[in-house]
Amino acid sequence: MYANREEALKCISIAKVALAKDDLAKAVKFLTKAEGMFPTDEAKSLLATCRQKAEASSRETSAGSAGSSGSTGSAYRRRTTPPSTARQTASSARASSKDAALNRECDKVLSCRSYYDVLGVPPNASSSEIKRAYKKLALKFHPDKNPASRAGAAFNRISDAFQCLNDADSRRHYDRFGTAPGAGARSGPGPGAGSGGRYYYRRPDNFMTPEDLFSALFGMPLHQQSRFHRNSHSGNQWSSRPDTSSAASHQASRETHSTERSNSCPGPYPHPRPGGSAVSLMILLVGLFFWLFAGLFQSEAPVFKLHRTVTHNHMVSTQLNGVVYYVDQRLFEHRYPPNSEARVQVEYEVDYTYFKRKCDRELQINKRKAYEFASRMQAPPTELHEEPSSCQTLGSLHSTYTDYLRKLAAAA
Repeated sequence: MYANREEALKCISIAKVALAKDDLAKAVKFLTKAEGMFPTDEAKSLLATCRQKAEASSRETSAGSAGSSGSTGSAYRRRTTPPSTARQTASSARASSKDAALNRECDKVLSCRSYYDVLGVPPNASSSEIKRAYKKLALKFHPDKNPASRAGAAFNRISDAFQCLNDADSRRHYDRFGTAPGAGARSGPGPGAGSGGRYYYRRPDNFMTPEDLFSALFGMPLHQQSRFHRNSHSGNQWSSRPDTSSAASHQASRETHSTERSNSCPGPYPHPRPGGSAVSLMILLVGLFFWLFAGLFQSEAPVFKLHRTVTHNHMVSTQLNGVVYYVDQRLFEHRYPPNSEARVQVEYEVDYTYFKRKCDRELQINKRKAYEFASRMQAPPTELHEEPSSCQTLGSLHSTYTDYLRKLAAAA
């Protein structure tokens, strides 16, 4: 509504000029139009003034000629108040004309043969120019903002063009071959072909996720934390290694499984070997039996827990960060005396477990809030760019405990 405010003010200015010339019909026409675009008190007041002048003119005319007053009033009403059917017809005509114009713009986007033509940028455009063009077109053709029936298809076409040209490797592949990475060839059936050799576009495995697209749009980097663990092969030494992505491991396992299937079953329909299912089931049962049998001898309880239980009911807190945890008092004080290296290692595990969970939780909350802003096509607040304090503490945990161990060794 606020976008029409300037137009409404222009209509009010035109109505004032017409009112000064006693052209009531024109004044009422533009005031009614202004009220429809952006209601204001000034327009209401001017409409009331027009009605008063019309009534006064009608009374003066009726005093001079009773017969002419009726015709003058009816003529004025005919001029100032068009029939409802005429208004509906004009409104529907304007709506259909607007929809046709919007659909023509969508067809123009869909008919582009090149991704550069879709975004309206030259082939040598920079990354910033491509991003600016995408933002402008995305706001224009987003289905929530564009009522055209083909707006969704145009928006998807624009998004595909941006995701291909925004990545340097995909753009080089597109400039060289004229297709996006992962698109099948048009000659004969292939990885991107359907039944009968018909071509269709298949998105590549490294197709940009919503996180990557949001990062490209608003420049919000994804937080990458270093996870610190004890190295089981080097005694009590500490080692740091980056946290691996579960999605990447899942993709790798899926590719390995696909490769194994293609090697063992070259045909389009794999033929199971006779008795293969029974052998696999026996191997699975034997492995499960040994796993359960080995678990019977692992009766050692965990050293600590972050919540109170029947066995772990004695509350303790870490020396450096004050994180509360619970232990079995009968064994803990004897095995892990205060200020010992074993006690420091336990407290490191407590702090790491606590801040790891808190960091992941806060990152998920910030990411969800950022997606809400992105869905409304708004830039997220600056505090969502900042790293949570729990993640900062987690990142410095390794060096903090290393210094603490050195101080204990020096004091001893």
